[in-house]
Amino acid sequence: MRDFKDVGDKYEVNNVDEMIAQLNSDQKRIFDKVTASILSNSENLRLYISGEGGTGKSFLIKTIRSWIKKYVEKDTAITAPTGIAAFNIDGLTIHRLFQLPVEHGRTAKYKQLSDVVLKFIREELKNVALIIIDEVSMISNITLMYIHLRLTEIFNTDESDNGWFGEKHILLFGDLLQLPPVHEEPPFIELSTTKIEKYVGGMGSMNLWSLFKYDELQINMRQQNDNSYRNILSRIRLGIVTDSDTAVLNARKIQFTETTCDGRLYELCNYLEKLPLDTVCLLPTCALCDTLNTAMLNRIFSDEVELIAQDITDCVPYLKKKISKILSKNDEDSSRTAGLAKIIIVKLGARIMIRRNIDVTLGLVNGAIGTITSFIRNNNEIDKIKIIVSGVEHVLERVSVKFEVMDRAYVIRKQFPICLSYGMTIHKSQGLSLKYAIVEAGNSIFSCGQVYVALSRVTNLNGLYLINYDPSSVKANELAIIEYNRLRLQYRPDLLNINISKQHVQKVHDLQWALSKNILECQIKNKDDIDYTLWCLTGLPNTDNVSCYANASLQCIFHSPTLRTSLFQLEYTNIMRKLIESYANNKNNIIMQTIKLI
Repeated sequence: MRDFKDVGDKYEVNNVDEMIAQLNSDQKRIFDKVTASILSNSENLRLYISGEGGTGKSFLIKTIRSWIKKYVEKDTAITAPTGIAAFNIDGLTIHRLFQLPVEHGRTAKYKQLSDVVLKFIREELKNVALIIIDEVSMISNITLMYIHLRLTEIFNTDESDNGWFGEKHILLFGDLLQLPPVHEEPPFIELSTTKIEKYVGGMGSMNLWSLFKYDELQINMRQQNDNSYRNILSRIRLGIVTDSDTAVLNARKIQFTETTCDGRLYELCNYLEKLPLDTVCLLPTCALCDTLNTAMLNRIFSDEVELIAQDITDCVPYLKKKISKILSKNDEDSSRTAGLAKIIIVKLGARIMIRRNIDVTLGLVNGAIGTITSFIRNNNEIDKIKIIVSGVEHVLERVSVKFEVMDRAYVIRKQFPICLSYGMTIHKSQGLSLKYAIVEAGNSIFSCGQVYVALSRVTNLNGLYLINYDPSSVKANELAIIEYNRLRLQYRPDLLNINISKQHVQKVHDLQWALSKNILECQIKNKDDIDYTLWCLTGLPNTDNVSCYANASLQCIFHSPTLRTSLFQLEYTNIMRKLIESYANNKNNIIMQTIKLI
């Protein structure tokens, strides 16, 4: 929690009056509503503020915070679900600020703070007048409940009739049509009795979302100099695809000339290298990121460096072998090992991404991108890594994380919290504003809002480059639209209802540039077998006009790729190996002579 004090000390109050003067009419209306509530303090303000990406939510947050610090002389606790989103608004992650439980790969049960931690956090947050939570679309209804429980615990309001969220003013920012929570329900879905009992131990359903009033920002500030692109994004946000929009986006596609996956990957790497250094490649899946990252790493002319994790098993002795076996499987997916990979292969000069929040005040947060400048060794082992992030050099050390592998069996892993970052998942990018981006918006898109989030990161159409674009991948969350219509009707009746798009768009198949992991593994495994599993099947002639059982049997065997592969792995002296060799070389006369000898 020292981070909260550090962020507060670092934050400088600029000319507040000048910031207020820069607010547009939308921002000023909400600013006045918030400041009036804080000054009157007659009732707690609970307000959800929505708006498309680029409508100036971040600037409004900074203005409100500066006003509170200068004129009320109080603190504002600012938080977001991801490290990048929190850093962009000078805040902390939700789990860090509220000390929420974390379990990798599944939802953690709520745990009350110890007396020591509770006393410390109460002291840190005692001067907080307002709590702001950004990127609310990525927060699940369970996390929202945990925030409420933690605040009532910190500010001791659990016995109060109106003790919701610690009786603090609280603002939620974000767009429900952006990315939803991973593996959980969005915040506006009522939490079921079953889930409350499972994660908290209480009874009864809960709908904390209904406690919030609503307002909306409509004026786009990010793409304000590109009206055409802004209008395209507004339609895509609602799942609307037009022929004219598709034509504009198709014109931003990279023109591949190669016809193979390897060839297109090579072209993509060339394209990325020619763009400005701050260009980010936004991809739907981790697998696509791995493919691009490996290809880009291979282009660096320096030695590969293996960073191997140090693991300590914490369990009863008889479980250690089982834990080791489970861990070897889990190492394929670092999300199951607290985000720390078993082996990380890097090079001097490689572009990397930080995978954990190290120091939010320095920008060393989950999702921050940097470049490796040197390795610091101790007894031939790499002890530290020097990286440059935003023009500033930092020293990274290994971090230790304890995660559960199975019930009451843990692993303590010590590893550098980094990965290669030429490609970044679209989920990681939410909250970023980019000048240049290469985007994969084709058949690999798997979530509502994913195309919209990726495209809206870019401030101008000229900074957008598309690998693929499939209009049928453009989808909006219908439940979110229904919720927006409810909120508008109740709190902003001046705004029109949002129509749910029911159009059916024809799928456009991708130009493949990356093979799936399974196919790659098969290719590697069978690379020596390709020649003799793909050759032409000629059949065997019946030269003596006599029906031959051996002839028919051999044809069945030779027509099976699996059996052919097995035969080629026999010793060269084996008669069946000789038969398959002869067949491969089209020497049918030798085969027939051999058959008669069998």
